[in-house]
Amino acid sequence: MERVKALTCWPAGGEIEVRAVGDVREELSLGEGRTNQNFIVDAGGTRSFVRIGSDLPYFGVSREREQAASRAAHAAGVAPAVKHTELPDAMVVEFVAGRALTEADMHAAARDGPSNALLCDIAGAIRQLHEVTMPEALEAFQAEVGHVGWGGPHLAKWLAYAEKHSYSRLPILDGLRDFIAKLESVAGPVGPPKFCHFDLLADNLVLKDNGGILLVDFEYTAPGQPLMDLAVLAMGCSLDSTEEQHLLSAYLGVEATEADIRKFKAIRVLAALRETFWGVTAELSQSSALSLEEAKSYADMNFEKFQGLREEFESSSAPPDLS
Repeated sequence: MERVKALTCWPAGGEIEVRAVGDVREELSLGEGRTNQNFIVDAGGTRSFVRIGSDLPYFGVSREREQAASRAAHAAGVAPAVKHTELPDAMVVEFVAGRALTEADMHAAARDGPSNALLCDIAGAIRQLHEVTMPEALEAFQAEVGHVGWGGPHLAKWLAYAEKHSYSRLPILDGLRDFIAKLESVAGPVGPPKFCHFDLLADNLVLKDNGGILLVDFEYTAPGQPLMDLAVLAMGCSLDSTEEQHLLSAYLGVEATEADIRKFKAIRVLAALRETFWGVTAELSQSSALSLEEAKSYADMNFEKFQGLREEFESSSAPPDLS
């Protein structure tokens, strides 16, 4: 907390109240971070949200890129304002009066159908995100990593890291690259890279008290394929087939076809794989905010999702012959 109090953005001579998000998460209906220390600060009659976290090389997280992405998203109207930054580790953003979206919210909205008001707001916010102008820092990252396919740059990095360490606690690596190639074949050719969040779990969407939705937590933002963001959200909330079809239709603005749905199911498996390897990376590197046991538990939870989604994908009927 001393690091937070020492930031140069607070009014001189005034009282600064700092509270860890973990202590007020339920009271303020906030999400929780896995790679940062997050704080609520009241100073000079204004409340702010403070993220403290250095670069995370094992995870491919750069705070410079995160800050650039956060500013770009705010400029496009889909994220809170960035009030102050201090490299290498601090970012102060506007505190948004509202609450984090929950998985229960997503199920209720997606179950109701593609015209549900909340689902339309969520889909609209994500579409707006994907039209954000790419900041130079993210363009440089794209040039650095090159072509990475549907899974995005972080999955490629985390998979290579697990292979380098011959990871074996979970039976995941054997034949995996061939299976990823199959998934990407079904997903189809990638389009021009767009501004993608890559960590759109439910609690990274904020329902504002005065209406509308903002997105937060841009540390994994990178150029990528827009449907991967949608797949992360669907997978993270464990939407059933009908719910994910409604989410996809709301995003596309038209009823999703059978071909759209099969493609999306392949991408959703990649999303589960991505979250599994986040946990594997946390387990191997022990460099996240999670304990070793928490990292293992996170990897196990998402590996179970991956297995279920893989089984569903592989047992689904083959796409019709359109030739």
